[in-house]
Amino acid sequence: MVRGTKFLVFAMVIMLAFILQALLIIADRREIPAKAAIEFTKAYFNLDKSMAERLCSALSEEAEGDVVDDYLSRVAEEARTMGFELNYMKCTLSHIETATEMQDDNTAKVRISADRRRYLNPLFGIIAKLFFLTETHKIDETLTLVKENDRWKVCEAPFSLVEL
Repeated sequence: MVRGTKFLVFAMVIMLAFILQALLIIADRREIPAKAAIEFTKAYFNLDKSMAERLCSALSEEAEGDVVDDYLSRVAEEARTMGFELNYMKCTLSHIETATEMQDDNTAKVRISADRRRYLNPLFGIIAKLFFLTETHKIDETLTLVKENDRWKVCEAPFSLVEL
């Protein structure tokens, strides 16, 4: 009898864990400004073209040509002048913090702060941390986001994406 109740309790705990996990997955899919700002910032510093998905249409229309391709070309040229390839310029982010200020239902300002470190092979990264060979740079930027087609998108020349 005791054996059956232990199994029942164990089964109930497992079922509760699955239900809780499903609820957390559903909650994570919700579109919020902070999530959009983090996605854009990670793609921006990783030099990933997917950052274009998080740019508002007004930003891409006012610039001549493709904003993201122009930015990646500038970074590639900077890497060449330093004697490296484009991959050297990639950075990873850690300790990301956001603060969201809603202007109205379709506009928000997100202050994002993080630590930025040059991306290295994971083994080299461990060695670099042990011997203090890499520098950590602080990021502290306020991004303006607008809601377009039920998705939050970054506007107003984030970071140094658009050359002024």
